[in-house]
Amino acid sequence: MAFKKDLKRKSPMTDDYGTSLEEAFKNGMEGTTAHYQAILFMYKQLHDALIKKHAEELEVARVQGKLELFDELFNMSALGEEKEKIESELTFEEEVGFLNWKRK
Repeated sequence: MAFKKDLKRKSPMTDDYGTSLEEAFKNGMEGTTAHYQAILFMYKQLHDALIKKHAEELEVARVQGKLELFDELFNMSALGEEKEKIESELTFEEEVGFLNWKRK
């Protein structure tokens, strides 16, 4: 409800706040624009952080894959060496057995 004093004024908002309606609208638009720019900036920062995190996770997965591959290759080479040892023992036992068989 308006007071009688307000009805006598030409523009009560200008008298009370010291700005015209155009300036108030302009200030409101600038404030709104700044608010949404801040929100967009936060989302951009979040998006960039997610991209960096994803890239780091890919790098970690790549390194872990290499380590697993090296472990498998190492185990295969160790198994290959063990296989060679067993084969050499078998051939040695066969030769010794053959020699013992010849002696009998």
